[in-house]
Amino acid sequence: MIDAIDHIVLTCKNLDRTIYFYCNILGMKLEKNYLDNNEQICLKFGSQKINLHIEKDLFKPHAGNPVVGSVDVCFLSSVSLNDWKVILKKNNIEIEVGPVKRDGAKNAIMSIYCRDPDKNLIEIANKI
Repeated sequence: MIDAIDHIVLTCKNLDRTIYFYCNILGMKLEKNYLDNNEQICLKFGSQKINLHIEKDLFKPHAGNPVVGSVDVCFLSSVSLNDWKVILKKNNIEIEVGPVKRDGAKNAIMSIYCRDPDKNLIEIANKI
């Protein structure tokens, strides 16, 4: 049986903009690994990671139809949504929806929604 998600892969147009968003705004840590002499860019947070694939130079293997802006992901945060609203506003990132109550994987959550540089939908949530 499946126990957890180890990582996901995001396909991005502009690596620098994507790294800036996830590291400088969301607080993830950049890591570079080398597999078969190919550089792999990773964003680490908690016990998970996001691997980044550049649209025009996809790491192999990859999804059958990797499309920029097709991801909808929810991140749990211990930082309050009020603090997130300040962080996002300071960085000129529009909150599209929220705060709104949603059903999380384990409990009810309060969420806000915004977009990353590639228009992926980013949900930031607090456990209720």
